[in-house]
Amino acid sequence: IGEAVPIQSEPLPLCPHPYMIPNINRTLCILANRIDIGRHYITTGGYNGAKEPYAVAVGRLQSFGRYIFDPSTYPVVEKLFTCKGFQDAAKNTCPFNSQVLDPFQFNLIVQVPGQTVATHIDGVYFWGATRFEFPQWLLAAMKFSGLFEDRFIPQIQIVAYFHEWKDEEGLKKGSFIFWNQNDVPVEVPPTSRSASGIDGSTVVHAANTYLPEKQPPLTDKDKDVELRYSENGDLWTVFEDGKPTQYTYQTSDLRSTIVFRARCFETEEKKELFNRPGAVPKLSLSAILRTFQADMERRANRSMANLPPLDLAIMIMDTYIRYPYPHDSFVPFNYCVVEKLLGGGEALRFLFNSIGCRLE
Repeated sequence: IGEAVPIQSEPLPLCPHPYMIPNINRTLCILANRIDIGRHYITTGGYNGAKEPYAVAVGRLQSFGRYIFDPSTYPVVEKLFTCKGFQDAAKNTCPFNSQVLDPFQFNLIVQVPGQTVATHIDGVYFWGATRFEFPQWLLAAMKFSGLFEDRFIPQIQIVAYFHEWKDEEGLKKGSFIFWNQNDVPVEVPPTSRSASGIDGSTVVHAANTYLPEKQPPLTDKDKDVELRYSENGDLWTVFEDGKPTQYTYQTSDLRSTIVFRARCFETEEKKELFNRPGAVPKLSLSAILRTFQADMERRANRSMANLPPLDLAIMIMDTYIRYPYPHDSFVPFNYCVVEKLLGGGEALRFLFNSIGCRLE
C-alpha cells in the first residue's frame, strides 16, 4: 500500500524489517502478503503458544505449497470438484441462498516435521477486490472490519489429507482446528483420506503443529525456499535460493494436504458476471484506505491522515484483525521474539536466553 523500500545488498539482510520480504522482482522490500498471519504467529506463538526465537517461528510457518487457480486443467481435480460428495459438502457449507458453486482453486500443501499452519482466514473475495489486486492481509482486514460486507462473496473450503501415515494415538499432532461462534476451538484429526469443510474466509482456522518436538528447517525469509523430490532414495530436500540444505525427509515424514475452494453465488448469472473480464468495477486502493482511515478516526477521535504507509498498515491490522490467542498458554505472548522485534542488545539477549529462549 506504499510501504515498499529499496532492497539492501548482500551480505546485509535484504529486508531487515522482520515483517518485510523481497517482492517478486527482488528489487523492493514489502510487507509479506499474509503478514497478518505471520505477525500473529510470531508474536503469540500460535495455537500452541510456543515460546521460541524468531528464526524457529519463521521456520515453523514456511510450509511448502503449490496454488493452482485453474482446476479445470487437471482432470482428476475436476472430477473431484464435480463428484456428489464434494457437491453435497460444499452446498451444506454455502449459504442456503447461494448454492451455485464456482470452483476456482486447489492447493497442495506439504509440511515437514516441526511445521504448522498458523491461525488465519483464507484469501477473501469481494466484488471489485481480490487477491489479484490487493495484498491478502488488507482483504482479511476488510472482512474482519465489517465495512465491506455488501461486497463479500462466501466460499467453501474442503481440506483433505493424503499422507502415507496413520496416527491413531494422536502422537503426531497436526490436527485441523477451527473456531465457530465462540472462543472454544474444535480439533479434527488429520486422518488420511478424510476431509473437513468450512467457509475458510469467514471461519478462523489453523493446524496444530505437526510433530511439535521436532525443529523445523531454519530458512531465511528473504530467500526462495523449495522442497524438491528425488526418486533416488525417496528423498525430499529443502533448497534455499537453489542450493540444497541439510534438511532431508522421506515421503512417510510428510503431512500432506489438498485443499479445494469454490465461491458460492446466488445465481448462475452472478457467477458468470464475476468471472467475465472487466465486467465488475474495481475498488481503488485509495477508496479502501479512506474507508479504514475514516472509521479509525471515528474510533480514536484523531486524524490518521499523515501516517506513513507502514504505520498505517500495522494500525489497520491492529484495529480490525482478531485472531484467537493461544489455546492453553498462561502467557499468550512469545516473549522470545522481543529482542528481534524491538532490539535491546546483549542484556536483553542474556535475559531471554536465561529463561530458555535460545536466541540465535
